[in-house]
Amino acid sequence: MGINHISLNVADIDEAKAFYTAALAPLGYKEKLSLQDGKVLGFGAGFAPDFWIAGPNAPSADGSEVRHTREGPVIGAKATDVDAKKQLSGPIHIAFNASNRQQVRDFHKAAIAAGGVCNGTPGPRPVYFATYYGAFVMDPEGRNLEAVCMKPGFWAEPWGFLGWSTFGLVLGGAGAYYAQYTGLL
Repeated sequence: MGINHISLNVADIDEAKAFYTAALAPLGYKEKLSLQDGKVLGFGAGFAPDFWIAGPNAPSADGSEVRHTREGPVIGAKATDVDAKKQLSGPIHIAFNASNRQQVRDFHKAAIAAGGVCNGTPGPRPVYFATYYGAFVMDPEGRNLEAVCMKPGFWAEPWGFLGWSTFGLVLGGAGAYYAQYTGLL
């Protein structure tokens, strides 16, 4: 089973909303749900949101302002000593799946246009995996976002397998014709 959803705290909900709306659009993400008078926003590419952002004074990503009980969530609960040890630390890296390599390139372009900073241009990353194709952008608050496509190159481009196989047939046919015409066969 995969991850159901992830939530991030953001310093400026309006800036984050504008950035993520633009940056994630090429991946099919849209705002699906708004809670707490727009202080908590859920984005998703399918039916339900799987990526959430929470602004200041809203239930936070680490759960420090929300306690989930059998009776339901309790907002505004006080942090305990145990919770104090659970402070967020270090940089955050989130990778979103892309259906094809063009979506990876479109994500990178849209995220930069929305105010992100390039942290790795679109391209193959064989050091991670043979078919790994990704692009990296730092969001306005310094989080490392990535779009990644793991499909082989001949399926990962918008023209897909049919396009590559047609190209191969044409190229092969042209080569055979040339070989016969020049007397190589």
